[in-house]
Amino acid sequence: MSNRVAIGSLLFLLVLCTALQETDAAIRLPFAKKKYTPLLFFKVPAGLIPECDVMEETVSQVEKELGVTVERLDILRDPAAEAALSLLTQRTPPFLYNRESCQVVSTSARPGEKVDPTMDVRVDKDRVRAWAKGRFLPPKSAGPRIGAPVVLQQKDNAMDQDELLQDMELTPEQRKGKEAIKERTEERARKRADN
Repeated sequence: MSNRVAIGSLLFLLVLCTALQETDAAIRLPFAKKKYTPLLFFKVPAGLIPECDVMEETVSQVEKELGVTVERLDILRDPAAEAALSLLTQRTPPFLYNRESCQVVSTSARPGEKVDPTMDVRVDKDRVRAWAKGRFLPPKSAGPRIGAPVVLQQKDNAMDQDELLQDMELTPEQRKGKEAIKERTEERARKRADN
């Protein structure tokens, strides 16, 4: 009689496992393998952080457009996901990480940065698309950039052109500091020439 019970229990478990896998239930079996994806999305449950909800919409759109899969890791429900996020960064969700290119997309502030709470939440879809493709993501600029470059005359040398190109990459605040240093240096040179 005990063999029948054991066989019955095994058959029940086998049928249950098959049913769960066919219905793609939310319950994950410990021996079920996940498909590898280099794209990770650290998030929290819907409705808790508005930035996560906006990022979820954007990531879903990019997944459909590019035909890629992004693995979602809920840090409030999965302690391993929370530990992985803390190893990668000190930022809070939403946080996108590409395992292969090590590129990151985040709408949250860096530790110590002040964020305006009244600011509208926006996610740069082009940046998320580039992240999903594994492309290089330049850092977001600290301030507004200059428009079109200034055209130099033919008599200018290459040194001036290099300086102009480097100057274009500076923020307005950095440019003011550079000019102030230049003025102080010229003033000191004049004083030495007079003495």
